[in-house]
Amino acid sequence: MTSTPLHPDSTEGTGPKPSAITAPERLFSLVLALVATDSGLTKADILQNVQGYRQRYVPAGSNESLERQFERDKDDLRELGIPLETIEPPDDPGSNHFLRYRIPKGLYDLPADVTFTPSEVSLLKLAGTVWREGSLSGESRRALMKLNSLGIEPSEPVLGYAPLLRTRDASFEPLSKALDRAQVVVFLYLKPGETTPARRVVAPRALVQHEGRWHLYATDEAVHAPRTFLLSRIVGAVAVVSTAAAVANATPGPVIDCATDSARALAELEALWAGNIARIAVVPGSDAAVRLGARQAAQHPVPPGQQSAGVERLLHFTDLNILADELAGFGPEVVVESPLALRTAVENRLLAVRDAHAGPRPAGSSGSTPRRRTQSLRARSGAASQPRVAGDQLTLLLSLVPYLIDQGRVSVTEVAKHFDLSAERVRGLVSLIALSGIPGETRQYLHGDLFDILWDEFETNDRIVLTHQVAIDDSPRFSAREAAALIAGLQYLSALPDNADTDAIASLMAKLTRSASAPPTQVAVAQRDAGTTRDIVQTALSTQMQVEFDYLNARGGQEHRLVDPLRIESVDNDWYLRGWCHLREAVRTFRLDRMSEPRVTDVPRSTHPTDLVLPDTLFQASTTDVDVRLELPTTALPLLADYRPERAEPVGSGERTRTTLRVAHSHALKRLVTGLAGIVTVLEPAESRQAVADWAAAGFAQYAADRQRPTEEE
Repeated sequence: MTSTPLHPDSTEGTGPKPSAITAPERLFSLVLALVATDSGLTKADILQNVQGYRQRYVPAGSNESLERQFERDKDDLRELGIPLETIEPPDDPGSNHFLRYRIPKGLYDLPADVTFTPSEVSLLKLAGTVWREGSLSGESRRALMKLNSLGIEPSEPVLGYAPLLRTRDASFEPLSKALDRAQVVVFLYLKPGETTPARRVVAPRALVQHEGRWHLYATDEAVHAPRTFLLSRIVGAVAVVSTAAAVANATPGPVIDCATDSARALAELEALWAGNIARIAVVPGSDAAVRLGARQAAQHPVPPGQQSAGVERLLHFTDLNILADELAGFGPEVVVESPLALRTAVENRLLAVRDAHAGPRPAGSSGSTPRRRTQSLRARSGAASQPRVAGDQLTLLLSLVPYLIDQGRVSVTEVAKHFDLSAERVRGLVSLIALSGIPGETRQYLHGDLFDILWDEFETNDRIVLTHQVAIDDSPRFSAREAAALIAGLQYLSALPDNADTDAIASLMAKLTRSASAPPTQVAVAQRDAGTTRDIVQTALSTQMQVEFDYLNARGGQEHRLVDPLRIESVDNDWYLRGWCHLREAVRTFRLDRMSEPRVTDVPRSTHPTDLVLPDTLFQASTTDVDVRLELPTTALPLLADYRPERAEPVGSGERTRTTLRVAHSHALKRLVTGLAGIVTVLEPAESRQAVADWAAAGFAQYAADRQRPTEEE
């Protein structure tokens, strides 16, 4: 027997006041109503009849606030990629008052000819988890909800691999929205090698990650030509100037098509990278020797045991000033041999840092003893979990309905496992769906206009059987940003040996493009092979054998390590091994580019306690961390975003700022400050300031002593 209670609002009389309609419930009712209509609904129809609006509608009165709510809801639906269409009255074109709204079902439903295999679903889920933080994490999360609506169980995932793409640059979110909306924007740009930002007005065309850095490919309005900007060098706010009259958007089709702006931007960056080669000398056994040697090996693979024992390195690079910043950070561990312009740029940076830190502290420094951490900062170092927003809730409701239809009879536990939700949350969502529907011919929510379930089965046996559906029955399409997030995630994963089938990846990208409600946003990632070390570590992980290697730690100490591999992780272009270190008898994190002579042993990895848990973050704060006070131009604060500066205070008129960073040791600080020469100055503690000065002076001294040696200019 089926017993379908009406929504509390549908009962007449003077009973208890109904509970407030939540934003997700209102948006869900709006979507149902707009999908169910062929001719469309006017604003008046919606405000008077649709659940969540009609409760607040005042007949013959002012409904301005309700109308504003509807306008915001329309924007929210479009942001989620739901194809909201407007129909002008044929006898009164241009009239907003009688506009009709609808969601064409053919544009809402996932195309019937697009299907995904279990292995493709597994790969897409991994691609979605790539965006665990940053502005695209919400899009990837909603994309995975829609993927779950298909009811396809994934095949075995890539074991022991946790990838991560970051979009920490504050400009990424406003630029990606401007890209979607074809808007012209303005921002201040601090060009690499310069210390004063310039105003730039551009029309965004693509966002691409190359060599671990995000770039904006845009039409510069001043020169009417495409230019590429490094997002980390965009300082201050990004402001919208206008909607572009014409922006070179990508044509529909697979994102890998070379005609797209993202592909064009990556191709140009790749051509620059391939054409620029720096010749450097490194100190044997140093951080520079190991890390830059690993990069050269990845660029020019050499069979194990056949690499030169010399100290010379050849490096490809995209931008001379960016490489100069990086090499200056290595201080006395590196000497640039060619090209001459790069050598001069590094020398000038070291000189500037030495001189800026040679004298006494600037006036106004407190001179106080730095604070050392007295308690674990692990909780603060983790990324804050994002709250569930109305968009997530709506996407979940729209994804749950087709899944329940396809399943026929399914337990609450099975639904919870499939969607990675709590059982209690599933029960709440099902109850909401069962009390939702469309205003029928009577403009009331009656039994036949609502979803229905077998309530006895639900309440007694915790099973869900959907017996009547309303308006929607198919999985929703991906939004342009959701499809872009998954496509960029696939590009990032394509370097994995498991994903070496480029044709399969291209086919999956094409499916995502066809599954989107609009051409996917031009976001792309160039992922370079991590080299043989990653392959060796992955072999040890997959065969569950121990791996051993020589390791150069962050403080410059060389040690031999024997490790039980537990997981490989990546952050942008950097690769890490998480494992049980037998030397430390604890879980430790190792950078792959600090490893030398890695090999898989013939010893199976040890058995560890079942409660062994890997920390959520790669690196945990220590009680020995030191607070370092810095000064820099206020506009340059975004350059420190990865280091999470605290206690920022303006200096004088506010053009400069003093802020505090936590650092584990002076080596990391020396590299940071010399890599931002002329921008960041250490104020205190005195020993940190002196360490930076000595580091830069030692690096500069090598060039001064070598000034007379002929240098090849390329």
